[in-house]
Amino acid sequence: MQKRAFSVLAAFALAAFISVGSADAATESYTVKPGDTLWQIATKHKLTVDELKSLNSLASDSIKTNQKLAVSAKNAVSQKSGVASSPPVKTANTKVTTVLKETSSTNSWKNAVATTVKPKELNLPSKKVLLNAVEVSLPLLDTPYVWAGATKEGFDCSGFIYYVFNEAGLTIPRLDTIGMHTNSFNVDKPIPGDLVFFANTYRSGISHAGIYLGEGKFIHAATQKVEVSSIDSVYWKDKFTGFKRFNQLN
Repeated sequence: MQKRAFSVLAAFALAAFISVGSADAATESYTVKPGDTLWQIATKHKLTVDELKSLNSLASDSIKTNQKLAVSAKNAVSQKSGVASSPPVKTANTKVTTVLKETSSTNSWKNAVATTVKPKELNLPSKKVLLNAVEVSLPLLDTPYVWAGATKEGFDCSGFIYYVFNEAGLTIPRLDTIGMHTNSFNVDKPIPGDLVFFANTYRSGISHAGIYLGEGKFIHAATQKVEVSSIDSVYWKDKFTGFKRFNQLN
């Protein structure tokens, strides 16, 4: 039964991964369903929340059931005036790449130099690492939580990510969640294998992280074991800070 569950999750994540970058369906508008959020709708149609709000001239994140939203520039009509709105203007996106060095005295990794780098399109080797990360992570479901753990005997959230990505083909140092957050860059259109970060869980600021599976789901070392959760759940949605990707994958 457990192997079957792994297969279902793997197929789900793979389908989400393959769909990235493909053309949007012919449908150019979307009718809001009960429980929908702007983030869910934007992600489904490969938009950012800001782009979706701009397309529909929304001043807030509030939406109503049965409300029709434009999900492409061709159908961008203001819900208030009925006047076609202009497509959002995309600005150049930059990130800070943090160079790491290891100190011989403490064997710990620290930030050394920060330089501004324009992100490149994700290449095939990097995509492979992200897909591998999903495949490595799923069989680890139900592994017990262990503080500072980074082996199959038990994981904490950062130890889980450290183990998964090293097994997936990306050599990264053993960092805590803040270190991983610092040494990764924001992504507007996440794909399975990207990182998800949360703040103000057991401490203030960045305090938890996981690996994105697609469709709003992520896998992580929770308080008792490795499990799959929804970003939009009651507990996590207010603590979610965004999607990121390790600097080495740029």
